[in-house]
Amino acid sequence: MKITLKTGGLFTRLLPAGTTGNTAEMDLPDNMTPAGVVGHIGGDMDGKFLLVVNGKAVPPSERNTMTLSDGDHLSLMPPLKGG
Repeated sequence: MKITLKTGGLFTRLLPAGTTGNTAEMDLPDNMTPAGVVGHIGGDMDGKFLLVVNGKAVPPSERNTMTLSDGDHLSLMPPLKGG
């Protein structure tokens, strides 16, 4: 299956080599979960980030159970920090 992965902040370093900008199209096994994608790209599952699938936030309780579909858009965003 193919998804589009968009990241922000320091998470852009997790995108595949050769990626320009903060978005990459990725080929992944079928039935991958949002948490599975984070693990696949080498991200830490500490939960201190926002996952959004097709414009809707994924609650932490669903990160390991929700399955992605071909054509989905997944955003992985770091927490906002204020000052």
